[in-house]
Amino acid sequence: MAFAPSKGKKHLRHDEAKLRITSLMDVMTITLLFLLKTYSVSGALMKPAEGVDLPTSTVTQEPQKVLGLIVTPDGVFEDIAAENRVMIEGVLTLNDDNVITLDNLYAYLSTVQARNRELGREEKRVLTIQGDRGTPYRWILKIINTCSTAGFEEVDFVVYKESKYRG
Repeated sequence: MAFAPSKGKKHLRHDEAKLRITSLMDVMTITLLFLLKTYSVSGALMKPAEGVDLPTSTVTQEPQKVLGLIVTPDGVFEDIAAENRVMIEGVLTLNDDNVITLDNLYAYLSTVQARNRELGREEKRVLTIQGDRGTPYRWILKIINTCSTAGFEEVDFVVYKESKYRG
């Protein structure tokens, strides 16, 4: 025995179903605000050079990218793309304990400063070094000594910031 349809169902209109996007817009707005709040503008400003295993540190200050050097186990290079990278100082000079100031590095830094003066750029005395984790300490001392002799007052090192999330 079939039941008679209710009066409410008889008068239902069968219009097209409309998509209600109000709640969807609320969810998207909240997600957008969350992402904007957690977005870090000062994130990784520098891409680590190929072939360089950067050390980790607890430093909080971001390095300034002005003029860069890359120190690998093969020597000291200009901080440019890997395929165009030019060696400034070789391993033999860096390993020579009688050498305190690296002549080729000094000439390179002096040339860069002279070119900046010719072009009318503001003279910045900041240098950024990306050094491999296995770089001998005496190499770093020679590089810093040469940089200070060439007139660079501040030397920044690029490192990975230690994090509780990083393995």
